Amino acid sequence: MARILVLYDKWMRENAQDMWRTAFEEAEIDKEHELVFIENIPGLYKWSSESVDNVKEANGNPEYIKENIAGCEIVVSGYAPFTSEIMDASEDLRIIGISRGGPVNADHDAATERGIRILKAVGRNAESVADQTLGFIISESRFISRHNHEVKTGKYFEKLESGGRSSYLASFNWMELNGKTLGLIGYGQVGARVAKRAHAFGMNVIVFDPYIDAAILEGEGCASVELDNLLGDSDFISIHAKLTPETHHMVNDVTLAKMKKTAVLINTARGSIIDEDALLRALINGVIASAAMDVFEEDPIKQDNPLIQLDNVTITPHSAGRSPDTEMRGYRQVALQVAAYLRGEEINPIYVSNKAVL
Repeated sequence: MARILVLYDKWMRENAQDMWRTAFEEAEIDKEHELVFIENIPGLYKWSSESVDNVKEANGNPEYIKENIAGCEIVVSGYAPFTSEIMDASEDLRIIGISRGGPVNADHDAATERGIRILKAVGRNAESVADQTLGFIISESRFISRHNHEVKTGKYFEKLESGGRSSYLASFNWMELNGKTLGLIGYGQVGARVAKRAHAFGMNVIVFDPYIDAAILEGEGCASVELDNLLGDSDFISIHAKLTPETHHMVNDVTLAKMKKTAVLINTARGSIIDEDALLRALINGVIASAAMDVFEEDPIKQDNPLIQLDNVTITPHSAGRSPDTEMRGYRQVALQVAAYLRGEEINPIYVSNKAVL
């Protein structure tokens, strides 16, 4: 018999416990196993993009977790911190299931050293992020967010009095999406879905992703290109890459200068892929036309971030991946892999985040 601890994040979603329970019922976990539900109480670890004890984007009370994890072979959560110290609180621990696509709230090296597999939810928020990316593209091409702001703050009516409606409308560089080129940096779970949506609007899609075979991209109506070609040819550039030493500050003064002056830059991936100081200069000096951002180098975004003050930036507070569908999809994926493990079956490696443990 295995003891399974579910650390549900009520602070994130009020009915998180019920959702986890439903996911495990659907996975048909044998009743001989002990399933324990404990609320993941916010505590010492606060949500931050900065690493603390080799975990980040975590929320939870480590002492409380250690008290409840003892004797558990499996623990699952969305946002609880899993440090080496917390892992050592249970000698029996073999599986940490995290209902996120990027389980950065677990210390991967520590888990691998202890033979613990970290399970993740593959593409759980891909649909939501792809939707928002397309929303950003439409908003920036039609200036939806800026028109909304101008009307609601009264600036639109002031401009009507001073220059007239025609003058106001002529001040925007409108774009129709049909025939425009969308450049995707990264073609994973999200990038592929964005491409599908963009094709429906008649856009040409080019991709820079050295890990995807060009023939696969061609079969999905996309063209594989080098980064410099993508930067120079794209009307919209959308980032869907992982944050690695290779991609850190991939967008900088040099790469921004290679983009069209009319280009729109979109980031729904990780904030530190963009050098925000360089982006700020580019937006102020007209190196590119605009940007739409859901993630930031210091995440969540701080009120004193200078990007907030710019008219040519649309900002959302790291909300692109949020939806009830997203959360439930993550819970289901983790529960299904836990069920497979308990039946003695091989876990599909695609769901194992620390592949070195295999």
